Amino acid sequence: MRPVHTEGLSSATLTQESRTLKRTLQHKHILSPASISLYILIVSALAIYAAAVLYQFFPNMYTWEELLISYEGGFIRRGLIGQLLYLADRLLPRPLPAYRLYPLALCYLVLYCVLLYGFLYFSHKKLTDVFDPLVVAFLFISPALFLLPVTDRYVFGRKDLFIAILLLCMAQLCVKCLKKEASLYAATLLLSILFATGMLIHEMILFYVPLFAVLLGAAYAREKKIGQWLCITGILFAAALLFAVVFAGDMDTREALCASWRQNYPELTCQRAFRFIGVSLSDNILMTSVHHRNWFTMGSVFLGAVLSALPLLFLWKAYRPYEAVRGMLSSSILLRLAFWPAVAAPFLLSVIANDFGRHISVAFISYVFFLYAVLAVQPRPAAPWLRTLKESLAASPRLRCAAYLFAIVYGLCWRMAHHQPPGESYIIPGVLFHLQ
Repeated sequence: MRPVHTEGLSSATLTQESRTLKRTLQHKHILSPASISLYILIVSALAIYAAAVLYQFFPNMYTWEELLISYEGGFIRRGLIGQLLYLADRLLPRPLPAYRLYPLALCYLVLYCVLLYGFLYFSHKKLTDVFDPLVVAFLFISPALFLLPVTDRYVFGRKDLFIAILLLCMAQLCVKCLKKEASLYAATLLLSILFATGMLIHEMILFYVPLFAVLLGAAYAREKKIGQWLCITGILFAAALLFAVVFAGDMDTREALCASWRQNYPELTCQRAFRFIGVSLSDNILMTSVHHRNWFTMGSVFLGAVLSALPLLFLWKAYRPYEAVRGMLSSSILLRLAFWPAVAAPFLLSVIANDFGRHISVAFISYVFFLYAVLAVQPRPAAPWLRTLKESLAASPRLRCAAYLFAIVYGLCWRMAHHQPPGESYIIPGVLFHLQ
């Protein structure tokens, strides 16, 4: 080991450097470069597999049809990404179905992989600025938090990633606003733009933004402008809800949309995601009730929620952020009243939607980013037991091997039961099903 020169350094500096060196050595033993490389290799292999499967089914797969929803049949919800893809398709070379060559599908999958790895990288960087690396590592091996797009190939390529990226940006804006590193009104404008963009991508973001709206409210309460916050958030949520209900499209929209894409892709059947264009919210809730009446399905949802919540509970136990949350919201009783509906909003989506795994994943990601924002503004030391755990892992090779084995098994264990009509698959399987 290279000697450390101590001449001219104060005792406080030496103490800090000693702690940093000790922490670095511990992390080196717990999260070795080999284990990180293995993690990246596994994620890459799963992503390549999911991309290959998704490309093989282009354009007749639910994921593709949802992505192809555009404004060619009229202004409609979820149409932003599809409109961009439609414009790109007009610039790209014409597809060659005989050779299974689809430039649009290839370009999108490359873009999706770049965004996925960028999201994982920046999420890891931001979270490790606030939380202990061991806590962050637990978050990143979860099969239903950051790994869901590659552990469940039916999620790969869908719009959840774009919503998660927007939520990370919102959390970062809230941090800057609460730290007074950004103007209150400028941050509000940017958050509104991010929210509006999310609504044009997928209306699910309506259920995940309230947590960050509460954080913004804390900044307004600090400036004694809580009334302005109420007006702004009220207008935004009312407009978003109206948009989600009114712009669902109809049969004419669906037919025009199918015709526009069939010019280049005549094999498009329009029998998957397109068939839900024009379906009302009440009809969707009625379909979801079939899932809730099935005990096996609901048991699977409960188990999936528990599995995905383990890292979040680990984070909560390590940092006990309740005091930080209460301190941030203590400036106004209105914020305390708004906090609990904001916490419950992501769970409400499970009642009116049937894509359980996706919504569980994004819900817990939104909670992770919310806690990141809170503790970035009001830091709290980690619990003493976390340091004891890290020292035990660093001192025991057997314990580290057991931890690595647990990480691999836990990271690949996602499997959700999903009720389908008779004659169709009853189980939407995870990775373990395909490895058997």
